[in-house]
Amino acid sequence: MSFPLLVLMLLGFFIITHAKQFFRELGAIFLLTTIFVGIILLFNSTKFKKVLLLLFQFLLAFLVAFKLFFYYTFGVKPTASAIFVIFETNANEASEFFSSYFNFSIFPILILSFSVFVFLVIGLFYKSKVFQFLYLKKLPILFKSAIILLIISCGFLLKRSFNEQSVLLTLSHSIQEYNKAKNYYKEHLAKPESESIKIISKNEKPQIGIVVIGESTSRWHMQLYNYNRETNPLLSKMKDELYVFDDVIAPNVMTIKSLEKALTLSDYNNPKIENNFSVVQLANAAGFETFWISNQQPVGFTESTPTIIATAAKHKRFLATDSYYYSIHDGSLVPEIKKALNTKSNRKLIFVHLIGTHRLYSKRYPNEFNYFEGVNERTKYKTEYSKTKVNEYDNAIRYNDFVVSEIINLVKEAHKNSFVVYFSDHGDDVFDTQDFVGHYGTKMSKPMLDIPFFSWFSKDYLLANKKIDSLNNYSNRKYNTEDFIYSFSDIIDVEFEGFDASKSIFNSNFKEKQRLLRGGLDYDIWKTTKADED
Repeated sequence: MSFPLLVLMLLGFFIITHAKQFFRELGAIFLLTTIFVGIILLFNSTKFKKVLLLLFQFLLAFLVAFKLFFYYTFGVKPTASAIFVIFETNANEASEFFSSYFNFSIFPILILSFSVFVFLVIGLFYKSKVFQFLYLKKLPILFKSAIILLIISCGFLLKRSFNEQSVLLTLSHSIQEYNKAKNYYKEHLAKPESESIKIISKNEKPQIGIVVIGESTSRWHMQLYNYNRETNPLLSKMKDELYVFDDVIAPNVMTIKSLEKALTLSDYNNPKIENNFSVVQLANAAGFETFWISNQQPVGFTESTPTIIATAAKHKRFLATDSYYYSIHDGSLVPEIKKALNTKSNRKLIFVHLIGTHRLYSKRYPNEFNYFEGVNERTKYKTEYSKTKVNEYDNAIRYNDFVVSEIINLVKEAHKNSFVVYFSDHGDDVFDTQDFVGHYGTKMSKPMLDIPFFSWFSKDYLLANKKIDSLNNYSNRKYNTEDFIYSFSDIIDVEFEGFDASKSIFNSNFKEKQRLLRGGLDYDIWKTTKADED
């Protein structure tokens, strides 16, 4: 039973860099091993003991491998928030996540962690002396009582002193947190109409609006934001028609945590605000015919948060409904958007959720967009692997440029009072500031937070909304998309009870505020510190 503990001791010594953390992890696995051995000894049946032994060994091996994978890849232990995200993740995303970070250097962890089963099977088959405890005859009541006391003591110590190191306890906390959050979202955000919305005034003129939500797209790799590669040839051509904001950040580097704020009234200071509602519900209340068109799977292991928000839309279309369609490219959304634009209603609000530049990057674009080659001199960490990933990411952004420009052109052709707003849920760091690719909370960096945010307005819209003329003067505004619902309300010309003009990036009364991240970190102070470190 001690083999997984020995694996953790051997590999963890090199992988877990902080000594205190290393010994705490050993302590947690030691206590769990002791509990499992104690449970096995309480039973009399040799066959049942063997089954328990195999089961517990598998569980211990899995926990050790899982821990070492996280420490090796992210430099930290598995956290409740990371497990929370797993519940919101579909099977394809999960497989992509692990395949993205899996490499041959992980093999020793897996081989050593799970080779115990070969040893177990051989040992059990030949009745090795190592497993003689399985063949012990009925133990005295006093001895069993001592074992039960030991199990309880180890369990108490594990919960009290090694809570953060116990993946099982972390999993339990995550399930509780997840269920609470899910019930909260369903109660407040799933219905088309919300009693929390009190409309003060609204413009009922014909209007078409499209909100495009990107995925994992960092402005660090966008030509529109002075990147050194032509990743936005089409959007750059129409730059004079766009209002590009160059200091916008995501509230979180994880999709769920970011969008639950960007698309609702929730923010850092009020994560579970009373009487919450979403941009979809607000559009419904304002009299728009609402559409949610998505290239992301509507369910993970359960419904995802964006899916619950999407449920409030009057018309819903999810292209990626199974594993086959999950690899569909975003260009396939364009015909669906065209159908929505051709419906009879003269007030339409279309929410488009892209798969964008989500990992694996090479799956996000067709072969004809395989454009970039060679090493980009701007890449901070230059290896053969980083060259491949940077090129794939830049190709994905170039394809994203094509899709977004196609959407804008569709709306242009309608010749109506219309607008398009685009922003990404968060970005990715692709060897820009660290030897890492992707996004993760403890690896948080500027490329993960610095997102593109721009808008396009038709001539009819500009004529009807003179305040937009001043937007070019607002491009440097420091903004966090956790306040997007106020900006959204502003451009659809609807005022609700609680509307705060100072939180709308489009409003002349906008006021810059402290941009707080996880743990109360002030982004604008933190980015200066990071710049000094770099």
